[in-house]
Amino acid sequence: MGDNVYDLSMGSTMQLYQGDVGLQPVLQIADLRALENKTEGAEKRYRVMLSDGVHYVTAMLTSSLNQYVADDKLRKFSVIKLKDYFANEVNNRKIIIVLDMEPLYHADDVKGQPVSVESASNQNAPPASNANANANKGLAGGQPPAAPAYGGGYGAQGAGGGYGGGAQTGAPSYGGGAQT
Repeated sequence: MGDNVYDLSMGSTMQLYQGDVGLQPVLQIADLRALENKTEGAEKRYRVMLSDGVHYVTAMLTSSLNQYVADDKLRKFSVIKLKDYFANEVNNRKIIIVLDMEPLYHADDVKGQPVSVESASNQNAPPASNANANANKGLAGGQPPAAPAYGGGYGAQGAGGGYGGGAQTGAPSYGGGAQT
């Protein structure tokens, strides 16, 4: 097998993150780190970043898979076939617990330019009350719109609705000077 990103099961990390079960995707270990155990004598645990070339998801290997790391069959940039797993939530973060997998081959570098499934999921979520956040993008000099925004949006200032810094004695002020 080669170092082609198309060897990976693109789109599968998002499915894993969303809780799909029964998949057996081909993924890359984008990162592998041993975690410090706070309990003396506890078995070593490994955190991995599983990548499909587009996204990556945080995962933990069960201790029964430690031998793959000890035998150097599993290391950073290894490509694996995920055979059994489940999703779990730890410290308000969703992670994948890897129960079984098969190392396939070792690549020289990370495939693609994967981004976190968490950040990708958050970007796809609708913003919480963001109606006027983009209202002024692309306007010359960052100036506000010519009319007051509805619903207390950008620049709303009480009854006058003016945008400037001057006194409000007549028409709304748009340039910051005093109105007479």
